[in-house]
Amino acid sequence: MRKILAICSMSLAFSFVAVSAATVEELKATYDTAIKAAVAAPSDYSANWKAAQAARKYGDQLVSDEQANWKPTAKAVAKDGMKYGEIAFKLNDSGIEGWYWYGLCVGTYADCVSILTALAEGLKDKTQKGFENAYRSDKLYDNGGPILALGRFWQTIPGIAGQDRKKAELLFSEYIELAAKGSLPDPNTDAWYFRGELYKDTKRADLARADLSKAVSMGNKDAKKVLDGLK
Repeated sequence: MRKILAICSMSLAFSFVAVSAATVEELKATYDTAIKAAVAAPSDYSANWKAAQAARKYGDQLVSDEQANWKPTAKAVAKDGMKYGEIAFKLNDSGIEGWYWYGLCVGTYADCVSILTALAEGLKDKTQKGFENAYRSDKLYDNGGPILALGRFWQTIPGIAGQDRKKAELLFSEYIELAAKGSLPDPNTDAWYFRGELYKDTKRADLARADLSKAVSMGNKDAKKVLDGLK
C-alpha cells in the first residue's frame, strides 16, 4: 500500500503508520466506541480527534488487508475520520491531533477514490495545512509522524499540484538524523524506504540502494520490493 503511482498521486501516500497489532474486529470496536463518544460530545476536542484517530487505524487496516468489499467500507470510515478530525481542529486550531489525524484519514480516503476526486474535493490544501500545522506544533508526535507525513505529502502529490521532492528529501533526512540522535525511541523504517524510493526516482542509485538496504535490514517488505527491482 506504499507504492508511488507512475504519475504520482496522493493515493497510498500516508500509509507509514505501522499496521496495528490489533485485529480488524478490535479496531472496528474501538472505532464504533470512539464515534459514539464524539457524537455524544460534539464540542469535546479530545473525543473528536480520538474518533479521527480510531477511524484512521481501522480504515488503514481495511486497506492493508484488502478483504472482500473493503473499498466502500474503508472509504466511509475514512470520511468519518475526516469529519471528526475537521471538527477537532475547528474546536482547537492550535491542537496537533485534529490536524494530524485528519490528514492521515485523507490518505486512507485517497486509497479508495481516484486522484481526480481527491483533488476536486479540495483535500490537497487542507491536508497540507494539517501536516504543516502538526509539524510546527510537535514534529515528534506519534513517533515523528508529522515529519514523515509532510515529507510523504510532498513526495507523492502530483506535479501539477505542487510536488516538491527537495522538501520531501529534507524532511526524510531530518527524521533519520533525529533517529540517529536517539530522539525517536522506535524509528519507523519507512523513513529509509521513502528516502530510498526518492533517491531511486531522482536517479541516485547508490544512495537509493543504501537506504533501501537499511530499511530491508529493519524488516521493511515494501523496501525489499523496490530494492529487488533497482538496477
